[in-house]
Amino acid sequence: MSFLAAGATAMKSPTAESRPGERRPLRVCMVTYSVYERDTRVRRYAEYLAFDGHHVDVVSLNPEHDEVLAARENVHVYPIPMTKARREGFVQIVRWLVAACLMFFYVTILDVRRRYDVVHIHNMPDILVFCALIPRARGCPVLLNIHDPVPEVTRSKLGVAPEHPLVRVQVWLERICIRFSTHVLTATRIFKEILVSRGVPANKITVITNAADRRFFQPPATNGRAETKKDGFALLYVGTVAPRYGLDVAVRALPLLKDRIPGLKLIVIPKIVKEGAGLDMSLKLAKELGVADLVQVEKPVPLEEMPRLMREADIGLYPARQDCHMDIALSLKIPEMAAVGLCIVSSRLRVLEELYGADAIAFVPPGDHEALAQKIFDLYSSPDMRKNLAATAMERNRDLLWDKEYETYRNLLLRLVG
Repeated sequence: MSFLAAGATAMKSPTAESRPGERRPLRVCMVTYSVYERDTRVRRYAEYLAFDGHHVDVVSLNPEHDEVLAARENVHVYPIPMTKARREGFVQIVRWLVAACLMFFYVTILDVRRRYDVVHIHNMPDILVFCALIPRARGCPVLLNIHDPVPEVTRSKLGVAPEHPLVRVQVWLERICIRFSTHVLTATRIFKEILVSRGVPANKITVITNAADRRFFQPPATNGRAETKKDGFALLYVGTVAPRYGLDVAVRALPLLKDRIPGLKLIVIPKIVKEGAGLDMSLKLAKELGVADLVQVEKPVPLEEMPRLMREADIGLYPARQDCHMDIALSLKIPEMAAVGLCIVSSRLRVLEELYGADAIAFVPPGDHEALAQKIFDLYSSPDMRKNLAATAMERNRDLLWDKEYETYRNLLLRLVG
């Protein structure tokens, strides 16, 4: 049984009652500088379309270690001969350019065979939109999905002002890429406001909010999580490892907790195998602080395994530093952890305060490892507090349903295709 066939057994098609009766299935191409199996955002779009009977080709990066891609009905993945590695500066720019050239070749060849109805480009980088040059030239609609605005990410990574030359170049490139595209998708209302402030017409932008995929991320069957487990206490960090995400802050909190919480573990599940300097620096710091034995780094896992790992943890951590990007970017791991009933401790960030609030997430000042340690200990000491926070977060999560977001996306595609 294929993955989607298994999913169909557990879930009714989110749009089964509203499919167009006589319309032929759409042929959609997606392009992403990521490993498809582990990119929740891309998989949701592709597999929900496939579940509705449309045909989706995905041009992506190659999985590390020659992982076998699971067969999925109506979804075909075409990985380029290039894997993802965490790089910065000139090396990363070169990698983006090489990947864009390869993906342009793949999309062009596939379009000759398929004649796509829509091409959906996932940033970063924005320049991937030009992989759809040939389909666009014949009138095919091209969607540019700005998951993260590159100028803000650049400022976040480099700690520079908006007037910095590199940021100005990124704004200029963003403007050209958006002008080339037919329509723009972005992840939050704040992102849309930023794009509009840079001259993008508001009616050219649709907000598709990050939301947990209910095929996988379901509330726990019982409320047993509230009791402290006898075999230890697990803190979970999931996703990108870079200075702005604050894994080092979590590591610095461990010496303040190791003698107060028996069996304490910090489990790190990185997004990619080659996370690079961010992970290396955090592991070196753990060794210097004498807590290396408390840090457990796992291999990246496919989407299907993530809910189980989240349920096995006691607290989910998001110790991001506050800056022009992190303060307004909604990490998908927050809705996913909330969906499975995992208590969350996070830096106090604008986007999380607006969507969830202090009665759903245990907030601490960004970058303050002492406050983080104290909050973790308070929650360790009070299972009821963990239970109440998790329950409130699950309730707030009900407003972030991917089914509703997908319906907005599907209707947009049908409108663009005509």
